[in-house]
Amino acid sequence: MGSWNSKQTPHYKKVMGFIDGSNLLIELSKKLNIDGFRADKPPLDILAKATLLIHHMFTAPGYVPIRKYWFASYQGSESDHVNYAKELRRLGYEPVLFKKLNGKEKGVDIALATEMLVNAFNQNYDIGVLVAGDKDYVGLVNEVKRYGPIIHGAFFERGLSEDLAIAFDAFTNL
Repeated sequence: MGSWNSKQTPHYKKVMGFIDGSNLLIELSKKLNIDGFRADKPPLDILAKATLLIHHMFTAPGYVPIRKYWFASYQGSESDHVNYAKELRRLGYEPVLFKKLNGKEKGVDIALATEMLVNAFNQNYDIGVLVAGDKDYVGLVNEVKRYGPIIHGAFFERGLSEDLAIAFDAFTNL
């Protein structure tokens, strides 16, 4: 796991967050022992708890938070979608939500990857915070680093791929 710190690159200030909300909520519900939890229809109060876990990643002294994206799938009506998106917006996220079809989550990982790559290419951030644990993100992290940003990972150690941990410049265990 990386050992980067802000003193090494004091000019790195712009921070963007890319949160795999579905996976974050699943792991958080395990930590909180919430029976019958469904990440595709989360109780809105768990979003606030998740925010408390990761808030410090964007508010370190000298950091300039640019945007935080929350990627997730949902199940339910248009009203459920609107309520979920409104709560995410209230908590300071740019919601990117996909309706689950036939019980399958589609589009979350590729949307996160696209947003992270496009913003890196356009030099919109110096420090990217990826809140995710899947091994599938290793290639993304390595590719984004080629554009210059520092990639700081954050997740629960129990749900973290070792390969992803190695790819991060720095890691925070939630």
